[in-house]
Amino acid sequence: MDTLSGTECAELHMAFLEDLLTTLQHLQKECDLFLTYTPEDSFFIIEDLILNDMKFFPQQGRDLGDKMHEAIETVFSKGYEKVVLIGVDTPNSRLGDIQEAFALLDKKDVVLGPTVDGGYYLVGMKNSVHSIFQLNEQWGGKSVLNSTIDLCNELNLSVGLIVKYRDIDTKEDLFAFLKQYEGDPENPAYHTMTYLREWRRKDHSRTIPPRN
Repeated sequence: MDTLSGTECAELHMAFLEDLLTTLQHLQKECDLFLTYTPEDSFFIIEDLILNDMKFFPQQGRDLGDKMHEAIETVFSKGYEKVVLIGVDTPNSRLGDIQEAFALLDKKDVVLGPTVDGGYYLVGMKNSVHSIFQLNEQWGGKSVLNSTIDLCNELNLSVGLIVKYRDIDTKEDLFAFLKQYEGDPENPAYHTMTYLREWRRKDHSRTIPPRN
């Protein structure tokens, strides 16, 4: 994201994580929480944010698909019957979305949370199926969601979808996020909005472009 420096990107992602953990803390009585991170020697950066009783482990795998599968497989290996994996770059996702994903797994084999750019920010499963993470295209492409659904159909896996969000990958996503949630008292992304307001305040050239 060329709108932000490397340091600013890291700070923004920390704000994403704080917002997600704020949401997840309300799930602690309903399910066990795991955090997977990369690189392996970076845990000290996020250590102070970890929730009580939250378990954690470093990511493994060559690409995003491998990393997601390995994370899900690690949790299933501990005896769980349902696993929901959510990324940090949709900081406005809500508690009810995750609860809905778990509820849908009573009726569906796979649950996906679509993103505006054609990917997904959440995947839930009742069994670890590596095949659905082995796409013949680049992760982040505009047809990742549809390709994943096609793979599920080929494997006779039923698919449920929850609410769609815009994940923040580009400067256009960032400005769209600011436009949509600025002044929204129900937006759960408090830390993200606080960081972006300060980031914008430091440089007036970062004014949100006008709506078309």
